[in-house]
Amino acid sequence: MAYKFRKNIEIGKLDAETDSFLDSCFYKSEVFKGIVNFDDSEQNPDFTRRIIVGRTGSGKTALLKQILNDEHIRNHETIEAENTVFEHIQNNVFISTLMEKDIDLRVFYKSLWLHVLLIKVIQILYKKSYDSFFDFVKNLVGKEKVNYRPELADEYLEKFKDHFFNSNVITEITNRLQDDLSCKLGNDFIGVSGKLSEETQQKVQKETSSYVSKELLAKQKELIKLLKSELSNQKQIKIVISIDDLDKSWLSSSSIRYDFINALLDAFRELLDIKSVKILIAIRTDILMGIYKNSLRQHEKDQSLIYPISWNKKEIISILDIRINHLIKNQYSGSANTKFNDIFGFTVKGERAIDYIIDRTMLRPRDAINFVNNCFSECDGEIELNEDIVIAAEEKFYSSRKGALVQEWASIYPCVMDYIDSLSFLKSQEFIEELLDKKDIEKIQDFLMDRDKSTSTDKSHENIILNFKELIKVWFIIGVIGIKKSDSVIIYSSFEKPELDITDLNKTFFIHPLFFRN
Repeated sequence: MAYKFRKNIEIGKLDAETDSFLDSCFYKSEVFKGIVNFDDSEQNPDFTRRIIVGRTGSGKTALLKQILNDEHIRNHETIEAENTVFEHIQNNVFISTLMEKDIDLRVFYKSLWLHVLLIKVIQILYKKSYDSFFDFVKNLVGKEKVNYRPELADEYLEKFKDHFFNSNVITEITNRLQDDLSCKLGNDFIGVSGKLSEETQQKVQKETSSYVSKELLAKQKELIKLLKSELSNQKQIKIVISIDDLDKSWLSSSSIRYDFINALLDAFRELLDIKSVKILIAIRTDILMGIYKNSLRQHEKDQSLIYPISWNKKEIISILDIRINHLIKNQYSGSANTKFNDIFGFTVKGERAIDYIIDRTMLRPRDAINFVNNCFSECDGEIELNEDIVIAAEEKFYSSRKGALVQEWASIYPCVMDYIDSLSFLKSQEFIEELLDKKDIEKIQDFLMDRDKSTSTDKSHENIILNFKELIKVWFIIGVIGIKKSDSVIIYSSFEKPELDITDLNKTFFIHPLFFRN
């Protein structure tokens, strides 16, 4: 059957929150199946994987949304990072003062995160009143033969009892820290302008770390042990607590974002042994790699916790097939199953339309949906989809994909748009660095220097301009070039291989089809 699509028909929105196709067309990937599986035996080595990592558009939010809606999940909660701990840190004068004095507050951030997580876990596991929970813990004090110290857990609950389960508790925890430090150090250190003396800074750091460790973390950990021992043995209860949007709002540009998110990653590890609860964290690849680059944690130690989201061509085709079929049946009253190739069954510049389109995505669902939507936007209801429509749509898709790429990487590479544009000076889609025409390299360097307004103090940018190998590394990291292994295999940047090493620089590189504009 021939279909003539009207202008602006869509196979879904790019934003998971507004995508009306998502519920009906969700593709249950292996990552999804692994996360909803609560089997903690050796037969399920993926049980501990809770950190969902992917680049922009890879489907992290869609995945979380569908996990929370899954019939096997008994209870679920979400945590909005911006409106909890981070908002408090941003607005608190005392915390800001400590930060200005270069006091390391990472253990404090962890403690605040632990409290936020504990609130959610307790509310789900203990479904009676808040007061009865306090009584429940108090009655455990003095209990013999337990592997935890209920008296410490009780002390923690009593200290913050009045606000334990409401939004004011973060303020209360901070006020207690401030009062304790003020008593031990006096208020003079807060009012001192500029940096503290080395001796004073060490003293403030020691007292801050000591308070957090003894009065917060130690007692929080005993409360976690109590929950594990007394409340988390019911395997039939499958609970998910999800945290998303760690890249939004002021968090994305904050100087402490890496410390803040790293503290969350440290905090949620403490609750891994509560088997009936899975705390899921969705995070962009570039942010997590930024944490590793800043030496805040070791990549290797997180391997068992990470679920990297990646897609292959077959999976992307399946996603498009499902959405096309849904579109035809619901808006065009089609009865038979319709696949992507049924309406894109033509060639584009000698390639199958499906190959042409997918090869110009970065193998992310959002890319594929966006490209197809752009194709439909070129329709007028009078003609069938054809080669010219796809070529016209490609220009729109290129523009939006380039903009998204710049937005994704601008915090790490402020001049990323110039780096992308500089690809246009390479005449061939394939290249080996040492065989490139030196004049082409010089044109690239001249272009970048001309675009540089000399207002930047970014030493890495200067290094990229002067060292072509460094520019190649950036191109690979952001995904506009890959390593050509064979005619059919191109290796692009991924979580497993996020960047080039020295042995890669003599390889054959391939410019991504969308970004090769010559």
